Amino acid sequence: LAVLRTFSEGELLGRLPFMNINGSGLFYAAEQELPAVGFRAVNEGYSQSHGVVDQRAEAVHLFGGDVDVDRSIVDLMGPEARASQIEMKIRSMRLTLEATVINGDSSANPRGFDGLSHRLQPGEAMVINNNGTAVAGAPLDFDRLDELIDSVNAYGGSKVLVMSKAMRRQLNALARSSMGSGVFQTGTDSYGMTVHRYQDCDIVTVDRDARDLEVMGYDEAGNSSSIYCCSFGDQGVTGLQGPFQGRYGISVRDLGEVPDAPVFRTRIDWYVGFAVLHPRAAGRLYNITAN
Repeated sequence: LAVLRTFSEGELLGRLPFMNINGSGLFYAAEQELPAVGFRAVNEGYSQSHGVVDQRAEAVHLFGGDVDVDRSIVDLMGPEARASQIEMKIRSMRLTLEATVINGDSSANPRGFDGLSHRLQPGEAMVINNNGTAVAGAPLDFDRLDELIDSVNAYGGSKVLVMSKAMRRQLNALARSSMGSGVFQTGTDSYGMTVHRYQDCDIVTVDRDARDLEVMGYDEAGNSSSIYCCSFGDQGVTGLQGPFQGRYGISVRDLGEVPDAPVFRTRIDWYVGFAVLHPRAAGRLYNITAN
């Protein structure tokens, strides 16, 4: 329960679903083109056609770490000291995984997966320039943001806007100055937590990683940042997780005192991955400057 609570503290991981899969990865057919249909006359046949799909694969990756706590600390300070170290490790995992979902780069770290920024590159169909065709960035534009939201297919579910806290403040300020607070709303979820919304899309913020560095700062080209619109679900944007000894989720194992040092070791494992299962399940608005 403590592990689940720590992970749910993150807005992004608290919303991102995880698909349970068997084996080392997920093999799936990404929809590219729908088959043709039409009308027919009596005694006339239909024309044959088929949809076009792209065969793709997403792997699960080995994610986690060991926590060593000196025996003397446990003897002098009690088991709470060890529990505190485990909680810190799990919090570091949550922050690192959220950062990887946004900025993961498998070319820089082949052990990890590509995040949204590397799956949605400028020039691609689902990536929109906040400043039209201009190279230089510009402050957030409502029309471009609406275009981003409309470009993403919700597949019967809901859409989520992923941004930094600074970007959320910019959106809030723009809403107040241009048209009041009607399109930018706040409410509460089932847990009593405050939820911000724009155009019926929940806003999810990502703050800092485990090294205390901004994940979505104004550090892209031209001191700009991005907003992502995602449709979370098993037909859209989802996390992946494989089984560990027949059970899905995070494994926390007490290995006891190791033989070569006076330390107690705890090992934390998660077989985890990330997938965008449809070409229109996620989009990006980039080239947004602070002012």
